[in-house]
Amino acid sequence: MADQSELLADVSELEDQLTELRFSSLSHEDALALGMDLASRAEERNWPLAVSVFLGDQHVFRYACPGTTSENDDWIERKRKTVYKFHEPSFLVGQRMISLGKDFHAETGLDESFAAHGGGFPLFVGDKFVGAVIASGVPQQDDHAIVVEALRAAIEGE
Repeated sequence: MADQSELLADVSELEDQLTELRFSSLSHEDALALGMDLASRAEERNWPLAVSVFLGDQHVFRYACPGTTSENDDWIERKRKTVYKFHEPSFLVGQRMISLGKDFHAETGLDESFAAHGGGFPLFVGDKFVGAVIASGVPQQDDHAIVVEALRAAIEGE
């Protein structure tokens, strides 16, 4: 049984972000710019954040700010797998389970190579899933928030 004290965000707000944050087009250059902006935002805050952007099966951007470790790389992969499985933000998947009083791994049958923690966000062009942007290194709600902030900036700049 999931502990309700782990509920850190309003599930409906996270669902709204998923609906709202979609691109009209997304090239490799756009993915690079997104990753660079996200890394820059983390560095401005002196956050030890690892950042990755994937398009399809290709890892098109990766950066590790000072203070990160290989453990952040593991978290990025676990969050990426969750985003690719559900086509939803990893934070939304986890917070939804907690709001229902359920344990993510017990409910889904997925092993520990999946993580339903904040920081992974799907990339959509319209309704088509095309990849993910992932951050790891700070508390999960902050991992999620900085990704949303960078996505909003990128989409507004389209």
